[in-house]
Amino acid sequence: MIDIFDLARTQGFVEGRMPFGEMGRARTALRDVSGSIGFRFDGRIDARGRPAGVLHLHGELPLTCDRCGRPVSLPLERTVEFYFVTEEADVAAHPVSVDEEPEPLLGSTQFDLQALVEDEAILSIPLSPRHVECPVPDTDADAVTRDGAPNPFAALQGLLHKNGR
Repeated sequence: MIDIFDLARTQGFVEGRMPFGEMGRARTALRDVSGSIGFRFDGRIDARGRPAGVLHLHGELPLTCDRCGRPVSLPLERTVEFYFVTEEADVAAHPVSVDEEPEPLLGSTQFDLQALVEDEAILSIPLSPRHVECPVPDTDADAVTRDGAPNPFAALQGLLHKNGR
C-alpha cells in the first residue's frame, strides 16, 4: 500500500516485479504461475494540476493457444496513464471514452498498487490467445491434455497425415 497523493506530489516512483502466483484473478488465464511481470509506476502532477501517474508493465504472459492448445508466450508492454480523485462520485462522473484520455482512479493514502498492476495485466490478456502460426506436432506429447487426460483431438492429426494433408 502506498500514499498515491504523496507519490504524485513528490514525483516519486515505485518499481518491482509481481509474481503471477500472487495474482489471484489472473491466475486462471495463465498456463504457468511460476513467473512474474515487471512494473514501474511514476507519480506526477498532470497538466491540469491533478495528482496522476503512469504505469508501465513489461514481461511475457504464459498463455495457452486457443487454436492448438500448446503453450504460447505473449509479450506484455503496456503503458497506461491515470489521474487520481478523492471522491467515488468523481470517478463515476467521468464519461467512458475510447480515446487516449487518462482514466480517473479513486486515490488514497493506502492505495493498492498491486491490484492496479493485476488489473492492467488482466486487460492485456487477449480474449483468444494464439500463435501467429501454430507449431506442427512432432511427438506423442499431444496425445494428452495438460491435466494428463487423453486428448480427444490427438487422432485428428494422424488422420490428416494419413489422407495426404
